[in-house]
Amino acid sequence: MIHLIVGYPCDPQSLFEGLKAYVKKTSYAIGCLDVACVSDTQFHKAIIVAKRADFVIIVAGLDLSQETEEHDRVSLLLPGKQMSLVSSVAAASKKPVILVLTGGGPLDVSFAKGDPRIASILWIGYPGEAGAKALAEIIFGEYNPGWYVYKHQVPILFQKIEIILLHLSSTLH
Repeated sequence: MIHLIVGYPCDPQSLFEGLKAYVKKTSYAIGCLDVACVSDTQFHKAIIVAKRADFVIIVAGLDLSQETEEHDRVSLLLPGKQMSLVSSVAAASKKPVILVLTGGGPLDVSFAKGDPRIASILWIGYPGEAGAKALAEIIFGEYNPGWYVYKHQVPILFQKIEIILLHLSSTLH
């Protein structure tokens, strides 16, 4: 998903193309026809691909049809049936999946946080021209965007976020 905020990228590349640079034998399935994801008619294709794959990366989230400066969302949840798609594909996968989230604002992915079938959650914003390469470098270990992240740190980070949000909301009342 390349989003044109200002201008046009010189060399646009999909996230799938970026991953194919690292893994030659790849499969791709569209689980939702668009970001609104009002139908689950394509879920079966994504589930079949997930069952056959050794590793699964799910991309979900938002685009400019869902949020802009002049178009606010009414919910922090993933649009439409995306949450159901993520859970269905993760359940069909042989191993825990990587969930990649796109978008410019916050998303409530608490359903994924506690799901043992989802190994990691990466938020990439609106990835732009170099986003596909950056995502592939992170997933395949060529670049670490943070200092050090161990599996056991994630709950601690979520706890800090929850505390901050509770603190902010209590000061607004």
